[in-house]
Amino acid sequence: MLRGRQDHAYCKWLRTHGLGPGHVVEYKESSKEFSLSECIIQNPAPILKIIEKTGRRPVYVPWYSGRKEAEVAAILGADLFGATEDATIKYNDKAVSKDICQQIGIPVVAGTSFRMQPENDTNARDMAREINRHLATHESVIIRGTLGESGISLYKTTGNDLPELYENITATGEKMVIIEPFLRVISSPGDQWAIDRDGNVDHIGVTDQVCENGMVHIGTQHGSPISERLHETISQTSLKIVQHMSQVGYRGVLGIDYIVTDENVYPVENNARFNASTYPWLTTDKIRKVIPSVDYWKLIKIKTQPCTFPQLADRIHDILYDGEKVNSVLPYNCRSLSVNGDFSVLLLAEDLNHLTYLEGLLSERGVRRG
Repeated sequence: MLRGRQDHAYCKWLRTHGLGPGHVVEYKESSKEFSLSECIIQNPAPILKIIEKTGRRPVYVPWYSGRKEAEVAAILGADLFGATEDATIKYNDKAVSKDICQQIGIPVVAGTSFRMQPENDTNARDMAREINRHLATHESVIIRGTLGESGISLYKTTGNDLPELYENITATGEKMVIIEPFLRVISSPGDQWAIDRDGNVDHIGVTDQVCENGMVHIGTQHGSPISERLHETISQTSLKIVQHMSQVGYRGVLGIDYIVTDENVYPVENNARFNASTYPWLTTDKIRKVIPSVDYWKLIKIKTQPCTFPQLADRIHDILYDGEKVNSVLPYNCRSLSVNGDFSVLLLAEDLNHLTYLEGLLSERGVRRG
């Protein structure tokens, strides 16, 4: 089900390799004001028609679970594989999630939750005072919004731009931010789990996040193993969090982001929804049934000159996924490819060296990180 339009050439290519769905409903909505769930609520008929044709009871699996997603499930007569809106909001809120970690005995980065109140004349000074308190012992400070996705409302400062910084954050409409010392990060693993409709937890796996400037997430990599010690630490920490979520009624997929520092391993974000790495996990699981030796994959945001999918496929034809090659490139999320050249690629490989080699070949052909 698509809020916008499908790229028919791309979807046809996917289907030729057994990766595309048999049925696609596209709502052709151009306005960002309407979510997919709102489109379905306004016009469920195309989907109900397909459900009737299959003769099967559907399961609605939303990216993010809220009130409207529950309404869609009811309209479609579907089971909802998702959480209540209250549970989703609770764990997606970075400040609340951090408090929960502390309550269940999990170490977190020292910091402060700060309420933005631009109508208060002293609010900017209070924020500067809190930032300077951390700068007394650290070179820089990171300020991040409590509800935005990775890279949204995320700022780093050494203290020389605080008035401008305050104005920028105010302009985003953020109500609450977290102020923390910017630590030296060795790696940024992501740990993905699922909680089924009976409350049972399942560990999907650990990936390595590719971050720009140590802050903004631009990709995900799987296959480069972290140490056994780190894997055990992260898995056991996540298990405590996930069991807590299950007990209070959260259902669905979630991803917990970590930072590994010299001092400790800290959870920094709980993405209580489908994640950017959820679909690569699902896709590669399906591909490995055909090509078992695909042990490594990497999803990265990429950019090229605007073009159609057939033009892109022609340019990278020798490394394009064909259902047979172990080391290949699967174009992914191509909806903006013809407009501004932005899309993503899923690199599939037998080892880390081939991942690096494939990314280099793309760069040589004008397909580079955005």
